[in-house]
Amino acid sequence: MKKLLFIANAEKISPNANGGAAVLFSHLQLLHALDYEITLLAVEWTEAYQFKKEDYQEVEPYISEIVSYKADQGKRKRGLNWMFHAIFKPTEFEYFFVNQNNIDYLQKIVKEKSIDLVWCEWRWSTIWAMKTPLSIPKIYAHHDWEYKLALLRGKSTLNKRFHTFQKKRVEMQMVRNMTACVSGSKTEAEEIKSISNKKALYLPTTYENITPKLTTRKQPSIVHLGGMGTTANRLGLERFIDVCWSEIKSSIPNVELIVVGSLKRAQSSLQRKLEDNQIKTVGFVENLEEVLSPEDIHIIPWEYNTGTRTRIPVALNYKQILVAIKESTKCYPEITQENAILCDNLEQMKEAIIHLYSNREKLHLLATKGKQTFLDNFTLEIQLNQLKDFLK
Repeated sequence: MKKLLFIANAEKISPNANGGAAVLFSHLQLLHALDYEITLLAVEWTEAYQFKKEDYQEVEPYISEIVSYKADQGKRKRGLNWMFHAIFKPTEFEYFFVNQNNIDYLQKIVKEKSIDLVWCEWRWSTIWAMKTPLSIPKIYAHHDWEYKLALLRGKSTLNKRFHTFQKKRVEMQMVRNMTACVSGSKTEAEEIKSISNKKALYLPTTYENITPKLTTRKQPSIVHLGGMGTTANRLGLERFIDVCWSEIKSSIPNVELIVVGSLKRAQSSLQRKLEDNQIKTVGFVENLEEVLSPEDIHIIPWEYNTGTRTRIPVALNYKQILVAIKESTKCYPEITQENAILCDNLEQMKEAIIHLYSNREKLHLLATKGKQTFLDNFTLEIQLNQLKDFLK
């Protein structure tokens, strides 16, 4: 049995915690099913990351051991060193944890555990592994492009543009220097292949098939799923409320918008807009079977093709009708006008929801096709062989 070191941030791993946690859960399930003996290395990069053993209860069946590590955060370079690193060593310039203490630790644990393969989730663990000399394969589990998201967050300043450029340089190094990459986005997997001239696997997030416990409502609700810690959820939901919500309420007086997920990082402007008597915020829900009803309208109002929309398979699994901005679904080639309503922009989304709302026949048809799409593409059994072949 081959031994694998799975490096992840010290955070909860669960299919329902958030999109990133769902990706990690899926990857651990798949790797365990391929008979890897997995040591999970949970890294406390900063004070924001706290290792709690209970955060890993759901993945205990898939791992042999959990090890926590408090990374040396390092220090900013000063004087001429600052300029030298900015020009010639962008990784060390942007990420202070690239230092000898952390490199020594990773080499030590790989040797002590007789590791055959290092699997790195997200960027920081990949940067760490990339900069650590190891004689074994290193896989980058790519979640999104940081530099692309940075350009979509807040106002652009000279300082922000400079650091975004540096981070882009680092991300290009990462995909070129790792042994291979996997990505939950088809378009980003193709980008990685093009940039790196290396193998990259499109590996969509997988979920266990469920039979929804709730029954179909007499009138469908509109559902937005996902915590506000994710840029796409936070910005997309506010844009939906700004552009679509008022006219939808005027056309469908009793309509309800259910917002599922933590509001912890929602900006104050969004918090105010959610104080609407037709918007129901339920916070984080551990068991989605308590809130996701079949044939409700599940919106993805994000207007960009970035990262992976991990809640799309969830919506299909619960037989909800996906109404999404077309750009946001490009990560999944399986999503088409046959199994979802895809809109060019938010104005079109608004009209689509109004027309779809009372069309029970179309709601039922799309729910049925969506569920079949889930079964055909987003389960462990479907994705297992391609990952097996890729790693072989």
